[in-house]
Amino acid sequence: MKAIVLPDDLLRQLEKRFGAVVRRMDPWNSDRTFGYSGFPMAVAEKAAEALENPELMLAFFRLDRTPEEAVRLVELLEAFGPPLIERIVAAYRDRAPS
Repeated sequence: MKAIVLPDDLLRQLEKRFGAVVRRMDPWNSDRTFGYSGFPMAVAEKAAEALENPELMLAFFRLDRTPEEAVRLVELLEAFGPPLIERIVAAYRDRAPS
């Protein structure tokens, strides 16, 4: 499964803008020196489908074809804001094992 690695600095940028809810999009991993999240593209795609936004679905499809995919993902999250983040949290929760 394709995942985008979001480094700690980008995660903190999102948290500063949107609050602690971004921590529920996918677990953050940290060894106290370096933190990151391996953001599953399947979750992003499911969230985009739930919002029924063709532009967003196309943008996610194109993400994995760019070298700066983590930065582009953050830009999409910032552009589409809380509704997208809430859908991502819901999609992640739906796929997480009980």
